Amino acid sequence: MTQSLEPGRNYTGEELQEMIQNEDILLLSSNEDQLFTDASREYRVVSWYEGFHSQGPSYQTKRAYIVEKV
Repeated sequence: MTQSLEPGRNYTGEELQEMIQNEDILLLSSNEDQLFTDASREYRVVSWYEGFHSQGPSYQTKRAYIVEKV
C-alpha cells in the first residue's frame, strides 16, 4: 500500500528519496535535476494526481506528486 505525501506539507530531500525508493510513486519538480542534491533541503508538496499511467512490460498506475523547493 502506498503511503501518501500530504499536499501543503514540507519534506526533506532525504525523506522524498526514501519514499520513491520504497513506494511506486512519481515526483515532478520545478527545479529540474537539483531535487536530491541537498538531502536537508525542504520541498513542499503542491498537489498530486491519482492515476498517472505507465505502460511497459506491464501496465502500472502510480500516484504522481508535484513538489517545489521551499
